[in-house]
Amino acid sequence: MIRYPWVDVKESLLALSVEEPNLQAVMVTYVNPETGGDAENILGFYALMLRPGQALRMPTRSPSCVYHVIEGSAQVKIGERQFKLDEADTCCAPGYTQVSLVNLQTHLPTFLFLADESPLHRKLGVYEVREFI
Repeated sequence: MIRYPWVDVKESLLALSVEEPNLQAVMVTYVNPETGGDAENILGFYALMLRPGQALRMPTRSPSCVYHVIEGSAQVKIGERQFKLDEADTCCAPGYTQVSLVNLQTHLPTFLFLADESPLHRKLGVYEVREFI
């Protein structure tokens, strides 16, 4: 059984943000420590930290994605629709949809948990990243 305590993940995100101040997306991927591969065969899991006031445009990819706020608050724009998410709120974006995130806190980071179908899409050979202008 694989367990990823939030306190350790949060510490990793904070350390990464200090070590790599120019990094646009401060994000870690949950992996299987024995193989270094995806934590699960079908779903991919990630933790994302938005710096205070940060706006971030996510890559437009084939898998759908679930966004869950662990700490803080964020504005999520999915296509043309906008949602305000507070702690413990969750939303989902379909694949091939533009997603933008904004940390609504100006003095504290916001932390999100993401889950998507990337491992399954890669196994099926349909994983794709699209650039929209």
